[in-house]
Amino acid sequence: MRFHTGSYGKDTIENNSLVTNLLKYPEISKAMIRQFPQYSLTYFLEGTGRFAKEALIGDSAFKWSVLGRLNRPSTCTGTQVGTGAANASLVVEFVENYLNPNDIVRFKDGSQAILLDGGSPSAGGTSYIMKLQTNDVAATLATSNTAAGETANTAGSVFEEGSNKGFENHVFPDWHVNYLTTSRKAKSITGTALTDVTWIENNGQRLWYFTDQNLVMEEYLYQLELSRWYGRSTMDANGVSQVVDSKGSALISGDGLLAQIDSANTDTYSGDLTEDVIVDFIANLSLNSGKKNNQWMVFTGTAGKVAFHKAMRDLVFQGNSLIYDMDSGRNLELGVHYTTYNALGHRITLVHNPLFDDPQLHTDLDPISGYPKESYRMVFMDMGVSNGESNIEVKVKGAGGVDRGMIVKYIPGMVNPFDQKSMVASNAKDGFTCEVLSESGLIVRNTLSCGQLRKV
Repeated sequence: MRFHTGSYGKDTIENNSLVTNLLKYPEISKAMIRQFPQYSLTYFLEGTGRFAKEALIGDSAFKWSVLGRLNRPSTCTGTQVGTGAANASLVVEFVENYLNPNDIVRFKDGSQAILLDGGSPSAGGTSYIMKLQTNDVAATLATSNTAAGETANTAGSVFEEGSNKGFENHVFPDWHVNYLTTSRKAKSITGTALTDVTWIENNGQRLWYFTDQNLVMEEYLYQLELSRWYGRSTMDANGVSQVVDSKGSALISGDGLLAQIDSANTDTYSGDLTEDVIVDFIANLSLNSGKKNNQWMVFTGTAGKVAFHKAMRDLVFQGNSLIYDMDSGRNLELGVHYTTYNALGHRITLVHNPLFDDPQLHTDLDPISGYPKESYRMVFMDMGVSNGESNIEVKVKGAGGVDRGMIVKYIPGMVNPFDQKSMVASNAKDGFTCEVLSESGLIVRNTLSCGQLRKV
């Protein structure tokens, strides 16, 4: 894609204008977004075509399922009848009803028991009859294993010879609901600025737009990026907005990325970032997500990039000792650009997110470095694809050929950008207005595979 400037004239007609073609061919907006890589989240989602196919519920809600790990732990209530000594049956009560007959249940201290039934409703949840999986008649199940809040999980199953059937695990997906957020921005273009246009050439096609639109595109994409990172839902459990404007109209917004992963994997560090801190965080993230050989994009600010660089430098050049041979009269270029790190079979790649650096948005500064504390935030995002679906996708409203991912339109005043001889104006301003609108929301399909590492 190539850009060059030009002048408004006989070649700048409605049929080859960017605005007209955006309405006819919404996919052009994806190419436009790729020209703004600084807006990293929007760039990686819309610029690479990661769009969700979930249907809308009503006007603005959409939901998706998150299966997470196949085995879910069962929570003990503190009720245990019997110890299991001498191969006797015992009963343990769990809050959930996840288990099946013949499941092997493993407890906190490593003791294991085989379920003899599928559980029955009881006062605190579901009670299961079981026998210890052991050949030691003196073995017992300590009550500390089944104290309230302790968890147990399945460790396989065991059946008799000639068994009739197996059982499925009753693990149902969690449902997440989010809402589309409408974002808008406008720019007034005066009659004087009418003559300056910019041409876009791509794959043999030439489209034009008014050069003054660059500013509104920058403002629009910046605000859209902020909304997708920091947005918070205004909707209650019944799908009713808790925020209305002065006219009583509901202001509907959905959760952005940070709000969706906020309760997933979050850790902090103090002082300098070290390789040990990074490895420990990757290990915990891997344990919680159950992922192997995963690749994470780590979105961070300038301070996070500096901290990561120093951690990698200290790993590679321990003691700050760097030895090299210098030939007389030879110009040397020194330095290493650290962006990727591999550990425990996983890979992380840093992506700069300038939103975390904005000093006007983030006024809480680190007293030592002077960077905004937000600039140290490192967001580990699983951008992988499973079963044809990206873990993180954007949902835009659209149907019947209408795509509300990016709508750009002109409102003519005393200047009509497509008809200078028109005798009709929408207002008396010497110029016209460019309006940009988006109605979209984010999906994070598996929040367990994402996380945040922050400096305190």
